Amino acid sequence: MKKMLVLNHKMFLTKEEINKYIIEIKDRIPQDINVVVCPSNIYLPYFDGRYDFKLGVQNLFYKDMGAVTGEVCAKQLKSLGVSYAIIGHSERKELFNETTSDINLKIKSALNFGINPIVCVGETKEERLLRKTDIVLLKQIKECFKEVVIDSAITIAYEPIWAIGKNAASVKEIAETIDTIKEIVLKLYNVNIKVLYGGSVNETNIEQIFNLQCVDGVLVGSASTDYKKVQQIFKVI
Repeated sequence: MKKMLVLNHKMFLTKEEINKYIIEIKDRIPQDINVVVCPSNIYLPYFDGRYDFKLGVQNLFYKDMGAVTGEVCAKQLKSLGVSYAIIGHSERKELFNETTSDINLKIKSALNFGINPIVCVGETKEERLLRKTDIVLLKQIKECFKEVVIDSAITIAYEPIWAIGKNAASVKEIAETIDTIKEIVLKLYNVNIKVLYGGSVNETNIEQIFNLQCVDGVLVGSASTDYKKVQQIFKVI
Protein backbone atom coordinates (compact mmCIF):
# COMPACT_ATOMS: atom_id res chain seq x y z
CA MET A 1 0.00 0.00 0.00
CA LYS A 2 1.40 3.38 -1.02
CA LYS A 3 1.89 6.00 1.65
CA MET A 4 0.00 9.29 1.19
CA LEU A 5 1.22 12.85 0.92
CA VAL A 6 -1.67 15.32 1.22
CA LEU A 7 -0.91 18.94 0.33
CA ASN A 8 -3.45 21.30 1.92
CA HIS A 9 -3.12 24.77 0.39
CA LYS A 10 -5.60 26.31 2.82
CA MET A 11 -6.47 29.89 1.67
CA PHE A 12 -3.20 30.62 -0.11
CA LEU A 13 -1.95 31.22 -3.67
CA THR A 14 -3.21 33.53 -6.42
CA LYS A 15 -4.09 32.51 -9.98
CA GLU A 16 -0.57 33.26 -11.19
CA GLU A 17 0.99 31.43 -8.25
CA ILE A 18 -1.11 28.30 -8.72
CA ASN A 19 -0.14 28.12 -12.40
CA LYS A 20 3.54 28.40 -11.47
CA TYR A 21 3.04 25.82 -8.71
CA ILE A 22 1.60 23.25 -11.11
CA ILE A 23 4.40 23.77 -13.61
CA GLU A 24 7.05 23.31 -10.94
CA ILE A 25 5.70 20.11 -9.34
CA LYS A 26 3.85 18.22 -12.10
CA ASP A 27 6.93 16.43 -13.47
CA ARG A 28 8.42 15.69 -10.06
CA ILE A 29 5.61 13.64 -8.51
CA PRO A 30 7.05 10.49 -6.82
CA GLN A 31 5.48 7.44 -8.42
CA ASP A 32 5.69 5.31 -5.28
CA ILE A 33 3.59 7.74 -3.21
CA ASN A 34 -0.08 8.67 -3.43
CA VAL A 35 0.11 12.47 -3.71
CA VAL A 36 -3.11 14.44 -3.14
CA VAL A 37 -3.26 18.18 -3.83
CA CYS A 38 -6.03 20.14 -2.10
CA PRO A 39 -6.17 23.65 -3.61
CA SER A 40 -8.76 26.35 -3.02
CA ASN A 41 -12.01 25.39 -4.76
CA ILE A 42 -11.68 28.18 -7.32
CA TYR A 43 -8.60 26.43 -8.75
CA LEU A 44 -10.07 22.94 -9.12
CA PRO A 45 -10.63 23.34 -12.90
CA TYR A 46 -6.89 24.00 -13.32
CA PHE A 47 -6.19 20.36 -12.42
CA ASP A 48 -9.03 18.18 -13.73
CA GLY A 49 -7.14 14.88 -13.79
CA ARG A 50 -4.35 16.03 -16.05
CA TYR A 51 -1.48 15.26 -13.67
CA ASP A 52 0.08 12.36 -11.76
CA PHE A 53 -1.50 13.34 -8.47
CA LYS A 54 -4.99 13.01 -7.08
CA LEU A 55 -7.21 16.04 -6.63
CA GLY A 56 -8.68 16.80 -3.22
CA VAL A 57 -10.69 19.53 -1.49
CA GLN A 58 -10.42 21.10 1.93
CA ASN A 59 -14.11 20.88 2.77
CA LEU A 60 -17.54 20.11 1.35
CA PHE A 61 -21.17 20.61 2.33
CA TYR A 62 -23.29 17.65 3.36
CA LYS A 63 -26.41 18.29 1.29
CA ASP A 64 -26.47 16.83 -2.21
CA MET A 65 -27.53 20.01 -4.00
CA GLY A 66 -29.83 22.95 -3.38
CA ALA A 67 -30.25 26.52 -2.21
CA VAL A 68 -27.23 26.79 0.10
CA THR A 69 -25.41 30.00 -0.80
CA GLY A 70 -21.63 29.84 -0.79
CA GLU A 71 -21.26 26.09 -0.31
CA VAL A 72 -20.09 23.28 -2.62
CA CYS A 73 -21.45 19.75 -2.50
CA ALA A 74 -19.87 16.35 -3.15
CA LYS A 75 -21.79 15.84 -6.41
CA GLN A 76 -20.37 19.07 -7.86
CA LEU A 77 -16.86 18.23 -6.68
CA LYS A 78 -16.98 14.74 -8.14
CA SER A 79 -17.87 16.24 -11.53
CA LEU A 80 -14.58 18.20 -11.35
CA GLY A 81 -12.49 15.09 -10.80
CA VAL A 82 -12.14 15.34 -7.03
CA SER A 83 -11.06 12.08 -5.39
CA TYR A 84 -10.42 13.13 -1.77
CA ALA A 85 -11.90 15.53 0.76
CA ILE A 86 -10.36 16.76 4.00
CA ILE A 87 -13.21 16.70 6.51
CA GLY A 88 -13.26 18.16 10.02
CA HIS A 89 -9.99 20.08 9.95
CA SER A 90 -9.37 21.81 13.27
CA GLU A 91 -9.55 25.23 11.59
CA ARG A 92 -13.07 24.41 10.42
CA LYS A 93 -14.01 23.43 13.96
CA GLU A 94 -12.48 26.55 15.47
CA LEU A 95 -13.57 29.17 12.91
CA PHE A 96 -16.89 27.73 11.74
CA ASN A 97 -17.94 25.79 14.83
CA GLU A 98 -18.13 22.49 12.96
CA THR A 99 -19.31 19.67 15.19
CA THR A 100 -18.80 15.93 15.00
CA SER A 101 -22.41 15.71 13.78
CA ASP A 102 -21.53 18.00 10.85
CA ILE A 103 -18.45 15.91 10.14
CA ASN A 104 -20.49 12.72 10.22
CA LEU A 105 -22.91 14.08 7.61
CA LYS A 106 -20.04 15.25 5.40
CA ILE A 107 -18.37 11.83 5.57
CA LYS A 108 -21.59 10.16 4.46
CA SER A 109 -22.10 12.63 1.61
CA ALA A 110 -18.53 12.19 0.36
CA LEU A 111 -18.83 8.41 0.38
CA ASN A 112 -22.18 8.56 -1.41
CA PHE A 113 -20.48 10.24 -4.37
CA GLY A 114 -17.28 8.21 -4.39
CA ILE A 115 -15.05 10.78 -2.71
CA ASN A 116 -12.56 9.43 -0.17
CA PRO A 117 -12.78 11.24 3.18
CA ILE A 118 -9.65 12.26 5.07
CA VAL A 119 -11.13 12.74 8.53
CA CYS A 120 -9.22 14.90 11.01
CA VAL A 121 -9.12 14.07 14.72
CA GLY A 122 -6.97 15.46 17.50
CA GLU A 123 -6.75 16.83 21.00
CA THR A 124 -5.95 20.20 22.54
CA LYS A 125 -2.84 20.86 24.60
CA GLU A 126 -4.89 20.91 27.78
CA GLU A 127 -6.44 17.53 26.96
CA ARG A 128 -3.00 16.04 26.36
CA LEU A 129 -1.58 17.49 29.59
CA LEU A 130 -4.55 16.01 31.46
CA ARG A 131 -3.81 12.65 29.80
CA LYS A 132 -7.22 12.64 28.09
CA THR A 133 -5.94 12.08 24.54
CA ASP A 134 -7.21 8.49 24.29
CA ILE A 135 -10.64 9.43 25.68
CA VAL A 136 -10.96 12.43 23.35
CA LEU A 137 -9.97 10.43 20.27
CA LEU A 138 -12.34 7.60 21.12
CA LYS A 139 -15.25 10.05 21.48
CA GLN A 140 -14.39 11.85 18.22
CA ILE A 141 -14.08 8.61 16.26
CA LYS A 142 -17.35 7.20 17.59
CA GLU A 143 -19.26 10.38 16.80
CA CYS A 144 -17.68 11.08 13.41
CA PHE A 145 -18.26 7.55 12.15
CA LYS A 146 -21.73 6.97 13.56
CA GLU A 147 -23.65 4.72 11.12
CA VAL A 148 -20.74 4.85 8.64
CA VAL A 149 -19.37 1.67 7.08
CA ILE A 150 -15.62 1.88 7.66
CA ASP A 151 -13.51 0.55 4.79
CA SER A 152 -10.40 1.38 2.75
CA ALA A 153 -12.04 4.50 1.27
CA ILE A 154 -11.63 6.26 4.61
CA THR A 155 -8.42 7.75 5.98
CA ILE A 156 -7.94 9.38 9.38
CA ALA A 157 -5.54 12.28 9.84
CA TYR A 158 -4.24 12.76 13.36
CA GLU A 159 -3.64 16.48 13.82
CA PRO A 160 -2.92 17.48 17.43
CA ILE A 161 -4.46 20.94 17.68
CA TRP A 162 -1.61 22.12 19.88
CA ALA A 163 0.95 21.40 17.15
CA ILE A 164 -0.69 23.21 14.23
CA GLY A 165 1.28 26.30 13.23
CA LYS A 166 3.76 25.67 16.04
CA ASN A 167 6.07 22.68 16.49
CA ALA A 168 5.23 19.21 15.25
CA ALA A 169 4.57 16.54 17.83
CA SER A 170 7.58 14.41 18.70
CA VAL A 171 8.17 11.17 16.85
CA LYS A 172 7.34 9.28 20.05
CA GLU A 173 4.04 11.17 20.51
CA ILE A 174 3.09 10.63 16.88
CA ALA A 175 3.83 6.90 16.93
CA GLU A 176 2.03 6.28 20.22
CA THR A 177 -1.07 8.25 19.24
CA ILE A 178 -1.39 6.80 15.75
CA ASP A 179 -1.08 3.30 17.21
CA THR A 180 -3.86 4.24 19.64
CA ILE A 181 -6.11 5.47 16.81
CA LYS A 182 -5.58 2.25 14.87
CA GLU A 183 -6.32 0.17 17.96
CA ILE A 184 -9.54 2.13 18.60
CA VAL A 185 -10.77 1.65 15.02
CA LEU A 186 -9.84 -2.03 15.01
CA LYS A 187 -11.65 -2.61 18.29
CA LEU A 188 -14.77 -0.65 17.29
CA TYR A 189 -15.10 -1.68 13.64
CA ASN A 190 -12.78 -4.65 13.14
CA VAL A 191 -11.01 -2.79 10.33
CA ASN A 192 -7.42 -1.72 9.76
CA ILE A 193 -7.42 1.91 8.69
CA LYS A 194 -4.88 4.31 7.17
CA VAL A 195 -3.79 7.05 9.58
CA LEU A 196 -1.82 10.13 8.55
CA TYR A 197 -0.05 12.71 10.70
CA GLY A 198 -0.67 16.43 10.27
CA GLY A 199 0.54 19.35 12.36
CA SER A 200 3.44 21.64 11.41
CA VAL A 201 4.91 19.16 8.94
CA ASN A 202 7.53 20.75 6.68
CA GLU A 203 10.50 19.95 4.48
CA THR A 204 12.85 19.68 7.47
CA ASN A 205 10.91 17.22 9.64
CA ILE A 206 8.86 15.23 7.13
CA GLU A 207 11.41 12.51 6.43
CA GLN A 208 11.57 11.39 10.05
CA ILE A 209 7.78 11.42 10.41
CA PHE A 210 7.03 9.86 7.03
CA ASN A 211 9.36 6.93 7.68
CA LEU A 212 7.65 5.87 10.91
CA GLN A 213 6.28 2.38 10.29
CA CYS A 214 2.88 3.16 11.82
CA VAL A 215 2.40 6.36 9.80
CA ASP A 216 0.57 5.84 6.51
CA GLY A 217 1.35 9.33 5.26
CA VAL A 218 1.34 12.99 6.16
CA LEU A 219 -0.95 16.00 5.80
CA VAL A 220 1.12 19.10 5.02
CA GLY A 221 -0.41 22.56 5.48
CA SER A 222 1.32 25.89 4.95
CA ALA A 223 4.61 24.36 3.78
CA SER A 224 2.75 22.75 0.88
CA THR A 225 2.02 26.14 -0.71
CA ASP A 226 5.68 26.79 -1.56
CA TYR A 227 6.64 24.73 -4.60
CA LYS A 228 10.32 24.88 -3.63
CA LYS A 229 9.54 23.28 -0.28
CA VAL A 230 7.34 20.70 -2.01
CA GLN A 231 10.18 19.83 -4.37
CA GLN A 232 12.42 19.31 -1.35
CA ILE A 233 9.75 17.14 0.30
CA PHE A 234 9.59 14.99 -2.84
CA LYS A 235 13.34 14.43 -2.60
CA VAL A 236 13.45 13.26 1.01
CA ILE A 237 10.43 10.98 1.29
